[in-house]
Amino acid sequence: MLAAYSVRRRVVRGADGVVSVLWGNVGLRVSHPEFVDLAGVMEQAARTPVRYGELARGVRARVVRCSMGQVTLHHANLTLWFSPEEFEDLSALMARARQKLADSAPPPRLGLPWRPEGALFGPN
Repeated sequence: MLAAYSVRRRVVRGADGVVSVLWGNVGLRVSHPEFVDLAGVMEQAARTPVRYGELARGVRARVVRCSMGQVTLHHANLTLWFSPEEFEDLSALMARARQKLADSAPPPRLGLPWRPEGALFGPN
């Protein structure tokens, strides 16, 4: 677990290194680099004082505030709408998860190397 508000609002990294963002009924699974880009875009957007228009843009992510105040998050083929308060909550959660991910050890490699048991096999 990288960061969480509740069971339904959390960011976790699996054993395979894939990062899962769970926000209510929405789940997003992204690679480590995609998550770092997405979290960075959201942090930048949260700090941008623009009233409406594009707040931030990354490699695969973009955040826009419409004239009515709602915030849209575009990531690849996904578009999500948030109230300003909910976007701030998600952005703060992503920032905490990004920091914890940077401070944590890399994920373990998939699988275990095969080692013979006992003395049945020699070193050659």
